[in-house]
Amino acid sequence: MKPTHDQHNDFFAHQPLPGVAFRHNDAVEIVFGELVGNSGSIVSVEQLGLDPAYLVELGSGKDVVICQSHLRLVEA
Repeated sequence: MKPTHDQHNDFFAHQPLPGVAFRHNDAVEIVFGELVGNSGSIVSVEQLGLDPAYLVELGSGKDVVICQSHLRLVEA
């Protein structure tokens, strides 16, 4: 399901959302699917549910929507 306006605001304010593992601007790497090996940063949460989906800006500047299960946090 699409996040509500309030849920989007909470996400950008780094407030926890149920089932959402990543936060705005987190550095992530794609670990599954056709874009495996690419990295980027979380722009927004696009879908909530069992496997939330995020808009990720890749290092190339391209924006893609990727499911949480296909991402891993890049440790600083």
